[in-house]
Amino acid sequence: MAATNFGHSITSKGVYLDRMSRQKTLVALCAAAIAFSSFVAISRFSVLDQAKELIADIQSLDKGPDPATAAVSFTKKYQRYLVEKSCDRDLCQFRFVFDNGVLSIPRLAKRADIEVIVSLFHQQLDEVMVDLTSNVLKENSPTVHVAEAFCKDRTDIPCTDFAINPHGHDVQPAWNGDIFLGQLASADQKRAAWGFNFDCLVAYSGCRDISELNPLIWRRAGPNKVSSRLRSTADSVAEAARPLPD
Repeated sequence: MAATNFGHSITSKGVYLDRMSRQKTLVALCAAAIAFSSFVAISRFSVLDQAKELIADIQSLDKGPDPATAAVSFTKKYQRYLVEKSCDRDLCQFRFVFDNGVLSIPRLAKRADIEVIVSLFHQQLDEVMVDLTSNVLKENSPTVHVAEAFCKDRTDIPCTDFAINPHGHDVQPAWNGDIFLGQLASADQKRAAWGFNFDCLVAYSGCRDISELNPLIWRRAGPNKVSSRLRSTADSVAEAARPLPD
């Protein structure tokens, strides 16, 4: 009888230890899942927050009384993203690249980046160029290029210009968009030009075309086609006579 109780005791202890082991494994898995979810959430927030701040600072360059001083402050603030600086006589250019590597390297999002070029001519801010690219393809990945000319004191550039390409109804290409604006373009035009969809930096599948990269400028009109939502200074007379898409 004693031997039977001893065997039963060993069996019960084994069941208890097995149950404890499963519970520890479950706790460890839950902790790992929580840690991973927290990492993803924090990484997404960090990428979005930094990208929004970067573009907001670019937008503010033409709002102050001295864009050149603001541009110098910009280059210092974003020194960590500086990948190239070149000066030739009176022209200096600073090239910055911000990417979503914290998400794209572990394959939590498609690789995407924001490239910024700040040009100073005769120590005055001349132009700012920005590319937002969602690298979903080996070639011809969707890219939106924005260039703002700081030209209010110049006579060689129509400083109120606002030009987009492609423009019109059901046009191509849908993967490559260009936006040019003069420093004296309207507030609504500037708001739209810088209206990037920052979710493209954190989306698992990336963004497919320019209507997703900047939905304030373009609307998808079909496979590989877009329609522009705003008038461009490059619009034809025929285009100007047609209503804009919703």
